[in-house]
Amino acid sequence: MFLVTTDTKLGAVVVAPEYADDLDDKTRAVIEAAAFTWRSDIEAFTQPGKSRQAASRIALRLVHLGHDVLAV
Repeated sequence: MFLVTTDTKLGAVVVAPEYADDLDDKTRAVIEAAAFTWRSDIEAFTQPGKSRQAASRIALRLVHLGHDVLAV
């Protein structure tokens, strides 16, 4: 499962796996291809900005890969 949200404090769209096992090579490649960068300090991917459209697009991509997504 992944959490997808916008974070006003970070000023970014955030994609966070629930468990490390959720993040396989294919999923990581899809997230990184969508211009997200891994941040080890928060154990999540971020993309600068607060675009709800970007959050919706990456959430849909994750669902298409077979993941459950909590989007808030």
